[in-house]
Amino acid sequence: MSLATFEPGSLAQFARTFERLFDAGDAAAMTSYYSEDAQLMGEGMEPIRGSAAILEFWRAAIGRAAAAGARRTIEVHESSSSGDLGYALSTVTVQIPGRSGDASTPGSTIAAWDATVWQRTPSGDWLIAVDISTHIAGR
Repeated sequence: MSLATFEPGSLAQFARTFERLFDAGDAAAMTSYYSEDAQLMGEGMEPIRGSAAILEFWRAAIGRAAAAGARRTIEVHESSSSGDLGYALSTVTVQIPGRSGDASTPGSTIAAWDATVWQRTPSGDWLIAVDISTHIAGR
């Protein structure tokens, strides 16, 4: 999958689609939005490169979220493009419910800033070339 255009509406639609794919456990479809040699970087982890490594990253993240009953949402705040490159700045929020049946155990929220660099392919579609996330302190 890819974006046909790099416009705010397309990025908002991408965010909803990416959320649905995550909830459905479809790591392969999520990975299809990345270029073959894309890099993914997150706080506390070594950068990873390439579709196979990114696929394994998303499989593991989906597994952890499913085990916790977590819900992941994306809010795109800003985007711009020039020529064959574009960027999007987003907030990714993960809501983790409290333990079932234990009202004294509240849920928690984890939030991260996310910056993606997108590249237009020779066919004109847009794919993620770099995906960088960092935890938001206090959230």
